[in-house]
Amino acid sequence: MGSFFSLSHIILALTLITLIGCTTARIEYDRMTGTQYPQPETISGDEVNLTTIYWQGERLVAVDEDTTNIAPLTGPANPLDPNQYDYITLAEIETIEIANRRDPIGSSTFPCGYLNAYTCTRYHLYGIVVDHYWEGDCGAACRKTTSLGRMYAGASGTTNDRSAFVNFWKNATVSSDNAKYLRSTAHEIGHGFNLNHCDGDGSLTIMNQTGVVGNTFNYEFSATSLDHLQNHADNEVWPGLSPRDYACPHVH
Repeated sequence: MGSFFSLSHIILALTLITLIGCTTARIEYDRMTGTQYPQPETISGDEVNLTTIYWQGERLVAVDEDTTNIAPLTGPANPLDPNQYDYITLAEIETIEIANRRDPIGSSTFPCGYLNAYTCTRYHLYGIVVDHYWEGDCGAACRKTTSLGRMYAGASGTTNDRSAFVNFWKNATVSSDNAKYLRSTAHEIGHGFNLNHCDGDGSLTIMNQTGVVGNTFNYEFSATSLDHLQNHADNEVWPGLSPRDYACPHVH
C-alpha cells in the first residue's frame, strides 16, 4: 500500500508538471512603509487573487511579497512647491527598482520536478506600491491624483520591455477600496502580459480602464484577452521579453 501511494504521488507530480508546462511567472512585489498590497476578495464563496485571476488564461503567476519597508520619498521643504513629495516620477520609481529588485528582467531557468529531472522556466515581473501620486514627464503640470497604477518598462534600459508596474497608494481608491485596487493591479499586470485596453469587453472585464467599468466590474478576462494569453507566442505574452504591442486586435 505504501509503495502504491508513493507511485501515485510521483504520477501526480509528473502530471502537474506536464499540465503547467513547468513555466511560470513570479511577481517580485515590494511596497513602501504605510502602504498595503491588494488583498484577496471573496466572490460567490471563492477566493479571488492575482494567481487565480491569471490562471483563467492558463498562465501560472506566483506573487512574492518581498521588501515591505521602503521609505517614501522626502527631502527639504520647498516653499514654492510644498506638495512636491506627494508625487513620484518615473525616474524616481526606476531608481527604487534598481536599489531593491533582486530578480532579473526576462527569464531564468532552474532544475525542478522529481529528482530535479526537469528544467523549469520562470519569467519575472517587478511591482511596487508607492506612497505617492503619479507625476508625468512634464513635471508639476503632469501631476495626477487620479492614477491608480501604471505598467512601465522596467529599469533595464530596454524600451518598453513590459517588466514592471507601480500602484499609487495615495490615490483614494487604491487606499480605501480593496476590490478596485485588486482589479487595477490585475489590469496593470495585464499590460505586462502585453494586453491592451482594447482587449477588454468595453464593460466589465479586467482590461477595461477604470473609468469604463466604474463600480460594476468582474475579475474575468474577455474572450479576446483569453485568446491572447492562451494562444499567442510566449515571447509576446510573458513579461520582460519584448516591447509592448499596441495593435488592436493583436496580430502575433
